[in-house]
Amino acid sequence: MIWWLRKQWLRLKLYAADNYQYEADSLIVWYGVAFGAGAAYYFALPWEVSAVWLVCLLEAVLLLLWLTRRRDGQFKLLTYVAVFMLGLCVAKADAMYRARHLENDLPEISYLRGRVKELDYNSNNRPRLLLADVNNFDRDLQGEFRISINKAPAWLKRGSCVELVARLPKGFTPNPLSNYNADRANFYKGLSATGYTIGPVFEVACPSSQQPPLFEKLITRAQTCIREVIDGNAAPDDTAARDAAAIAKALTIGDRSAISERLNEIYRTSGLAHFLSISGMHMSLIALLVFFLIRVTLFPFGAGRYDLRKPAAIVSILFTFIYFLISGQSVSCLRAFVTTSLVLAAVLMNRRAISLRLWAFAVIVVVSGTPEAVVSPGFLMSFAAVLGLVAYYERHAASIHGWLDKRSLCGRFAAYILGLLASDLVASLMTLPYSVYYFSQISVYTSLGNLLSGPVIGFWVMPALLLFLLSLPLGLGEYAVKPFAAGVDMVNRITAWVTDLPGSKAGEGVGTLPDWGILLLTFGLLWLCIWQSRWRLWGFAGIILGTLGIFFSPAPDFVFDETGTTYAYKNAAGNLAITPYRKNKFLQKMWTGRRHKGKYEIPPGEPLVCDKKQCVYKGRIEFSEGKLRLDGRDVPLRHGGFINLSAGSVWYYRPETGRLWHK
Repeated sequence: MIWWLRKQWLRLKLYAADNYQYEADSLIVWYGVAFGAGAAYYFALPWEVSAVWLVCLLEAVLLLLWLTRRRDGQFKLLTYVAVFMLGLCVAKADAMYRARHLENDLPEISYLRGRVKELDYNSNNRPRLLLADVNNFDRDLQGEFRISINKAPAWLKRGSCVELVARLPKGFTPNPLSNYNADRANFYKGLSATGYTIGPVFEVACPSSQQPPLFEKLITRAQTCIREVIDGNAAPDDTAARDAAAIAKALTIGDRSAISERLNEIYRTSGLAHFLSISGMHMSLIALLVFFLIRVTLFPFGAGRYDLRKPAAIVSILFTFIYFLISGQSVSCLRAFVTTSLVLAAVLMNRRAISLRLWAFAVIVVVSGTPEAVVSPGFLMSFAAVLGLVAYYERHAASIHGWLDKRSLCGRFAAYILGLLASDLVASLMTLPYSVYYFSQISVYTSLGNLLSGPVIGFWVMPALLLFLLSLPLGLGEYAVKPFAAGVDMVNRITAWVTDLPGSKAGEGVGTLPDWGILLLTFGLLWLCIWQSRWRLWGFAGIILGTLGIFFSPAPDFVFDETGTTYAYKNAAGNLAITPYRKNKFLQKMWTGRRHKGKYEIPPGEPLVCDKKQCVYKGRIEFSEGKLRLDGRDVPLRHGGFINLSAGSVWYYRPETGRLWHK
């Protein structure tokens, strides 16, 4: 038996060595994966790791690197461990730096005075302020504060200075059914606290120390101008025009507050929700249009004598930087700008603009600046889509170009449609696991929606957006906004038509993936896309095993919050429904998709029985305010969670990681 195992081990080593010798280029790409994995591991830890221990571990790895410098195999393996540790240390250092610039232990009722940095609306359509340069009676406060108010006074605008009394709750009520950690998100947004006013908002004079920098004033003025021009083009009584204006503001200044929940739901169902947030698609199309415009402009003067790509790339980088500044400078915008700039920088240095090496370098750059992005759905889905498209392009580019050279004009147009379908299929398959993991949703008609809207976005909306931005300094924005808004309205009509197709919502509530399932899927996709030799096909094993995880993921039959004041149960239709205990309105909407108003009545035929003291669900779960029992035994509420009746198990939310853990 031992002899047989040694023989199999030798065969495995020979197989790996045979494939390894052709993978010199691919090995470099794995450094980007190792760096991102190190940062992600920091957020997966159920405790806060000590900085001293991290430094000691990193030094130990560096010492091993020096000791094994003459052993090629061990040295290369340890370099990946060192890069992994470096990513972990970067995430820890970033968290330590941010923690030093935020306030802790503020009174729940606090007096605040500061400058309005942003003014938008929350999901309840209530005005919301982002206050900077905040102080109270005692001292200046660090960080920023997001405060909701009942009504915005006429004088309130960006740059105004206000004072108010706010209630600052101690953290968000966790949502056990979501992978989104609101407290962690606010920490990395630089928010010391969030809350709401308990009185009027007063205008005060801004002291000279609270005057925003000139640079920020210019950006605010540009955003205000864009907002006024877009709103001025939409008639107040025209719903379609107001919807187009809301999305136009999201595409230009990153303001999504005016997009209604109905419109958000339509875009999610049609698979075009990515269009609403400024991302790599928007940045790359703007850069491509500027690049093409500059080359066409300079062609009569330098064709055949100069490389016109370089000045076009420089102007494209500058314009995308301006677009990044006015778009709100969010993390997703920063990620898109960095990636687009790296591609244009490759053109400047006569390097290959599209490659897996550039993808890995972009991962390292983005994670170094924003480590928290590595566990966000936007980062994972965008980089997964790019990885799949680049891998597909590298493998099939030569054959595609050779085939296109032999086609007529009509054939090339047909090839464009096929290419659009192929690209959408690759991107959809690469992002599908993360859509299921984070949102428990599959967009059934995503390929159809992207096929119909892709030409409209690429040939109408984005060129019109560029024309609109260029026309603003000339005072022609009110004319240029009309074709821009018309293009957005066309995309709205396409998404509405796709959403109305039969079975469009069949992919909602498909279940979710456990952590081990998404890890296997991610590793399988990386293995399949990065390696070049035949052993890359082993990636399908990870993909298949990870996909099977959806059948082992616990389904919530009964959900409870950390206070025992809000419960939800699975009704006869298989959907979550609210109970008489429904104090937390936010969780009501998150769990059931709506808020219950008026007197509560149990619908007929539901497996729920209530009296004045308590409710009983399916004869097994007894619950009342602050108390929960399963099969006669008490269930601690902790930080909230859910119960799976088929297994009789309780799953708890862990606020340290934002994940669910079995009891």
